[in-house]
Amino acid sequence: MKAYSIMTFNLLCIDVTDDRIARVLSAIHTSNPDILGVQEATPHWMQLLRNALPGYADVGFGREGGNRGEHSAIFVKIERFEILAENTHWLTDTPNVFSFVDGSLCPRIYTWAKLYDKANDTVVYHVNTHLDHGLEEVRMIQARHLYNFIAALDAPVTVTGDFNYEERTSAVYRYFTAGVLADAKYLAKDLYAAATFHGYRELDWIIDYCYLTRNAYNVENYRVIDARIDGEHPSDHNPVVVVVSVNG
Repeated sequence: MKAYSIMTFNLLCIDVTDDRIARVLSAIHTSNPDILGVQEATPHWMQLLRNALPGYADVGFGREGGNRGEHSAIFVKIERFEILAENTHWLTDTPNVFSFVDGSLCPRIYTWAKLYDKANDTVVYHVNTHLDHGLEEVRMIQARHLYNFIAALDAPVTVTGDFNYEERTSAVYRYFTAGVLADAKYLAKDLYAAATFHGYRELDWIIDYCYLTRNAYNVENYRVIDARIDGEHPSDHNPVVVVVSVNG
């Protein structure tokens, strides 16, 4: 099976200066992913990305509904994939209407796309999300809603996002990897793991992940992109790029 690359990138919704826009776009263009999952993508960021990525189609809407609020959007390279179905849901008991878990600091969503892989004549899913940054028990509720959706899918799935938990301490991480999903970095043949959140303060948190259906994928490469561009970080998060192929 021909491999494809997946990038997850929290863009940071504030301080969207010309210099930082250039660094973010440079990081994306350099990695040239086949699938890009973004977090904190405001309507302004979404327009910038659409203009800068003409070879991609995007799916997803904002967490306030429509084009309002941050998107957890997915950009898909159209020469590689055809989008068969897609939607965005809130991470609650009422996923199809604006809603949020009690105690959540923000409404939280996930976006999914069912994709036909033209190179391999196969169907796969990709899901992208951003869990809450407050209480662990809130993230657990959100993670359960997300996991239940993923577990019911009828084809292999990759999942990216800013999950706002660290694997070393989080019961949510243990829950999320106890069943059908695996953390891609632990399956990688070629691995460079590093902090994904530095917060412009040299923090060393790993809170951004790529998960995938256990036993369905080969993970050829896993890289945290922590190099600075023109001496500066593009965002307060480092993007992660994973190269995978479906077991054939």
